[in-house]
Amino acid sequence: MAFRVYLLTFVFLCIFLASTVSGYNSKHVKAWCSKTPNPKPCEYFLTHNSDQKPIKSLSEFLKISMKLALDRAILAKSHASTLGPKCRDTREKAAWEDCLKLYDFTVSKINKTMDPDTKCSKTDSQTWLSTALTNLDTCKAGFLELGVTDFILPLMSNNVSDLICNTLAINKVPFNYTPPEKDGFPSWVKPGDRKLLQNSTPRDNVVVAKDGSGNFRTIKEAINAASGSGRFVIYVKQGVYSENLEIQKDNVMLRGDGKGRTIITGSRSVRGGSTTFKSATVAAVGDGFIARGITFRNTAGANNGQAVALRSGSDLSVFYQCSFEGYQDTLYIRSL
Repeated sequence: MAFRVYLLTFVFLCIFLASTVSGYNSKHVKAWCSKTPNPKPCEYFLTHNSDQKPIKSLSEFLKISMKLALDRAILAKSHASTLGPKCRDTREKAAWEDCLKLYDFTVSKINKTMDPDTKCSKTDSQTWLSTALTNLDTCKAGFLELGVTDFILPLMSNNVSDLICNTLAINKVPFNYTPPEKDGFPSWVKPGDRKLLQNSTPRDNVVVAKDGSGNFRTIKEAINAASGSGRFVIYVKQGVYSENLEIQKDNVMLRGDGKGRTIITGSRSVRGGSTTFKSATVAAVGDGFIARGITFRNTAGANNGQAVALRSGSDLSVFYQCSFEGYQDTLYIRSL
């Protein structure tokens, strides 16, 4: 009798453990994952998922695949954050620091794509998922550029890029070029922003002037002061501003006095110890960035390798009556 009770208990435990470890039905998973360019990680992670529900449609498979890519990206980001103490020199640390930021951007873009409140189109999804993938390629590129691929980079190996590639293949939106409208602007440029670009004296939120005649002497201070969800216009008076800027806030506009008159300049380069990603004099990251009448410059010189004047990862960004000066990789339209 005792043996039968023990045997029944053992069988029950086996069934319970199997139900908690196994995931979606393996036959269904194999059929769905075969539609992707990277079926193996798709099959592995879905069959080890605790969800037992059948996958009924392509749209449901896309949601599941995006959630899988997001979960693995969050884990990869968490793992990467522990590797800082292992960096052997400043070059390796510079590439690693880029990767932490780029993983943040990747997680943010996948989250945005999945957010039901965003109500994004299939084209938006394709754009943002492509951005998420580009971020991871940029992470690897930093180690390659600085010649430090042998230690930290292998420790960061994962399947996140393959899983994002799968979501792009499932979403599958062909490129569709839309010509500009009669006034020369793309359809997505809002009427209010068109007025800001065409009006000779738009209303500014703050003024930057090197001589102290404005609200701030540096552009960085003005950007830090930007607030609210609407358009924030920063008028940058004529002058040469030696600053390296990363603009992470959304809907910021920099308005200058014209090309060659309002100049933002820096000199970072790959041979100087920066990655291409980090060498930018100005990096526009927040969505909806606008620049008008400004020169973006990098003076590192022809012998210092990649040296970016402007890097844009800003969705729906506009550069109007601007110029970009440098010697290599001057304008870096990285992902959007």
